[in-house]
Amino acid sequence: MTVAHQKPASRSLSSAEIGVLLAIGAHLVWGGMAVYFGQIRYISPVEIAVNRGVWALPIAAAVVWYMGQWGDVWRAVKNPRHLAILTLTAGLIVFNWGFYVWSIQAGRTLESSLGYFINPLLNVVMGYLFLGERFTMPQKVALALATIAVLIQTWALGHVPWLGLMLASTFCLYGFLRKTIPVGPTQGFFVETAIVTPPLLIAEWYLMSKGQAHFGTDAFSTLMLMGCGAMTAAALILFTASIRRIRYSTAGILQYISPSLVFLTAVFIFHEPMSTLKLVSFIIIWTALAIFSAAAIRDDWQRRKAA
Repeated sequence: MTVAHQKPASRSLSSAEIGVLLAIGAHLVWGGMAVYFGQIRYISPVEIAVNRGVWALPIAAAVVWYMGQWGDVWRAVKNPRHLAILTLTAGLIVFNWGFYVWSIQAGRTLESSLGYFINPLLNVVMGYLFLGERFTMPQKVALALATIAVLIQTWALGHVPWLGLMLASTFCLYGFLRKTIPVGPTQGFFVETAIVTPPLLIAEWYLMSKGQAHFGTDAFSTLMLMGCGAMTAAALILFTASIRRIRYSTAGILQYISPSLVFLTAVFIFHEPMSTLKLVSFIIIWTALAIFSAAAIRDDWQRRKAA
């Protein structure tokens, strides 16, 4: 008599595991944008930034509608302070988008990846300056190492790596300002894109009037420009869905996926020069981030143990 072997029951993914997968998806999209933008180097950074905002709007609107968040959007718009801050953050993010695309077209993707690596450390500085937070010893060590890395980059480049620092500082300021208002990520992103869409459409019309626009000139350029908005919205939606399911420390570790992909893209796909000094500076940055992340994981574990 044969005994039928039962297949083990399949285990469904936990909420935290789904959150990790969603976060990885978001960072893969963000990291993959470098390769994507590299395929349309012939299009100006201004037009790419314009289309990122314009085509992200209908996707953001669809998500807000699906999630039933129109009430939150209306409350944000009616509040003068919230609307003013979202107007400022909208300008910051479009500015950040434009210079990031320009860095790829100018062959400075490596420098831009440096900016996104040091962004979490700048967040710590922002907390110290404006939120009354105090540096822990691991944070002090990480910040000292990051400063050394920037100085080495300055020596290697022959000038201050202003592009990376600017990308990091504008994104850091964007995140800080968004934290000062009780508006959800998706709702806030919709309001931001709605605010910038009219001036962005005017900018696109100006480029068209000067014969400098690529949208509508051929199918490839048009679809790629529309895809810029779709990727921007998709990354945000995935990230927003993930952040509700995973711990803060986990999110902090995963955020290094996208700049790591940008770094690898710069070196192995765009073949940007990697001098010994540049490599040393990145090794120091990675060491700083390892110290920073280990401390964050330890603090998160201690908080959960004490709870």
